[in-house]
Amino acid sequence: MNYAKFMISILTTSIYLLTFLKLSLATNNTLSPNQTLYDGDLLTSPNQMFQLGFFSPGTSRAKFLGVCFKSTPDIAVWVANRERPIVDSKGVFTLARNGTMILTTSERELIWFSKFSRPVSDPLLHLLDTGNLVLVDYTLKEEKSFVWQSFAYPGENRVPGMKMELNKYLTSWKNADDPSPGDFTYKIENRELSQMIILMGKRKRFRSGHWNGIYFTGLQAFPNPAWKVQTVFKNGELVSMFDPNDISYNTRLTMNYTGFIQRYIMNEKRDAWTLVFEMPADSCDNYGFCGPNGFCKIDKSPVCECLRGYVPNNVNEWSVFDWRNGCKRIMPLSCQKDEGFLKIERVKFPDPLEYKMKTNMSIDDCRDECFKNCNCTAYANINISNVRSGCLMWFGDLIDVKKFTMESNPDDNFYLRVPASELKDMISRKKKRKVPTKLIFIATAFGFGMPFFGLTYGVILLRKRHKRLKALKIKREDLELPLFDLATIAAATNDFSVENLIGEGGFGPVYKGNLSVEQVIAVKRMSETSTQGLEEFKNEVTLIAKLQHKNLVRLLGCCITGKEKLLIYEYMQHKSLDYFIFGLINTISFALSQVDQTLG
Repeated sequence: MNYAKFMISILTTSIYLLTFLKLSLATNNTLSPNQTLYDGDLLTSPNQMFQLGFFSPGTSRAKFLGVCFKSTPDIAVWVANRERPIVDSKGVFTLARNGTMILTTSERELIWFSKFSRPVSDPLLHLLDTGNLVLVDYTLKEEKSFVWQSFAYPGENRVPGMKMELNKYLTSWKNADDPSPGDFTYKIENRELSQMIILMGKRKRFRSGHWNGIYFTGLQAFPNPAWKVQTVFKNGELVSMFDPNDISYNTRLTMNYTGFIQRYIMNEKRDAWTLVFEMPADSCDNYGFCGPNGFCKIDKSPVCECLRGYVPNNVNEWSVFDWRNGCKRIMPLSCQKDEGFLKIERVKFPDPLEYKMKTNMSIDDCRDECFKNCNCTAYANINISNVRSGCLMWFGDLIDVKKFTMESNPDDNFYLRVPASELKDMISRKKKRKVPTKLIFIATAFGFGMPFFGLTYGVILLRKRHKRLKALKIKREDLELPLFDLATIAAATNDFSVENLIGEGGFGPVYKGNLSVEQVIAVKRMSETSTQGLEEFKNEVTLIAKLQHKNLVRLLGCCITGKEKLLIYEYMQHKSLDYFIFGLINTISFALSQVDQTLG
């Protein structure tokens, strides 16, 4: 009887000890050698923010071992068995005497184990307040010397204290139910300018713009005191970056499986994450959205245009908003004195693909250096705080240029090489834009000082304008021809580009154009040196309109806007009538001469 009582006492004590051990393990933040973590057990960080245990993401029934946020256990900071889930079984996690972490199924099938180079004598596994799971050897004198740490194996999330390095980057999940590596990675790229990039496989999807010493220029959510990103540079290259862990809020940076890099902040009152921003934020953030030498402006419609001095590679593709093939130069670089540089302001620099960097060079010397090289397409002054400064020159096509819509760093400008004609045109446009401002200022001054004079002057101007418009007006019934809008003809001829020029006569140059995919036109543009007045032009149009004939090139219409006077003809594809007439005569003459020679 006493023996029976003794055995019951032993059994009760054992059950109590096992229960106590399990409960203490669930609230503890360490795992000792030969201790085991079963499915349902948890290691919890001292600040109660993170937990180590088994979880099933989304709708999946598979089991994974990972470090997750305690309040949102579906968000994992680290996953041990990303590529090998536990299916139709339970997981068992053990710390061996030599420090090896071993993950098996309940049937003892090996799923995952840790690897490290040096032997461990007195191991202990800790889950820190940062969410970092670390293995410590207590025989070592260094207090913070980790034999192994989960932060060295980042997944889709970066939390404060976790470093991103050249060979350590974020990798998206395959989908919401599968934490195995997906299609997208977020990593550091160094090409003289250091930037962050999103890759889809090996193809670039997004780039942050270069680090200017304070923030990444392409991320307009920066600078923000909430994101105190720390960077480490070696030999002018970014080798490491991280969010410091001394911040008072909980945040994470996520490489989402949909291809977006996302910044979240924890709303502690709701135990939920708030999305602060994501990149790409708009179409212009998609890498190379407007193609080579395209310029993306998200506040314009359409968003893509060519850089100054460039035209679309394929007009038909651009007309249906397909910008992938980008733009080409109107005139190739000739390395002559009639070329200059146009300042492109408040932009994300072109991606440095073909480039040359020269440190400690002034902006004037940079310009001269670029001008000496016929293949140099653009240059910029680079000034990265406490890292480097100097001259960056681009060669070849300019990729991924985006106009900033918000105020940006005054150094976010580069200088584009263009023909002198483009510079003159730009100066002329600026002067024209300034005229209305001056008129408004004068009118306002007179309006305040001399109301009556201002009113009288305005009436005079309106009358003059009315007379001028009346003089320019051509009645449709007088000509029996359509009147074309100047913008329509300019678009059809690619703004009267040199590439569309097909000839020149006494009237002026002739351009080939496309009113639509099916309708090709020839446009005669009256030369600026022509002495023909408006009435003479109207008489000529009327005369030509009355001479329409099946054997003559058909006049489709005309355009009169300001000084521009245009005749729009049907395009003759197979050369002119004189070619066929005189070509036939020459052929007959040649044949007759051959006959004469044959007959002797």
